[in-house]
Amino acid sequence: MKQYKVVQTFPVPLQDLLRAREDRYKYLDRFPELKNVELLEERKEGNKVYQKRKVKLAESLPKVLATLLSDPSLLEDSVFDLSTNTHEFTIAPPGNDSIVTIKGFSVYKEIGPGESERSYDVKVNSGVFLMGSVIETVIEEIHRHSLEKDKNSISEFLKKGD
Repeated sequence: MKQYKVVQTFPVPLQDLLRAREDRYKYLDRFPELKNVELLEERKEGNKVYQKRKVKLAESLPKVLATLLSDPSLLEDSVFDLSTNTHEFTIAPPGNDSIVTIKGFSVYKEIGPGESERSYDVKVNSGVFLMGSVIETVIEEIHRHSLEKDKNSISEFLKKGD
């Protein structure tokens, strides 16, 4: 199992960051880097927002993983708690969570006047015999890169406003 932490800061108040996190998926035409993300389901129960997304990985998937997957994509199940600004998620290939599973927990918080951050604690686990640690390392790189792309899309959204 691989574990890592990612902390990203934004030069905006927390409420602006949270709004941008939520709203940018409504403007996918302005964010081509999000074109491979499809929202399959969303529901709100009380202070919790439940989402299921499909992330298509055909272009970015390493060959070692592509051969193991019939569908080159990942499904993300997540719960965002609006009262604590925390996000819990599980990402795995459809019907193949033994190949690789990403579990994460992120916290959005204000760190100063007009500045906020989100921090991620992530675990990657693969059950593939002999290749598990290689797959975990590759997936960690891909996931870290996707978090950076996500940060950039939020930053762009914040610059453009709506």
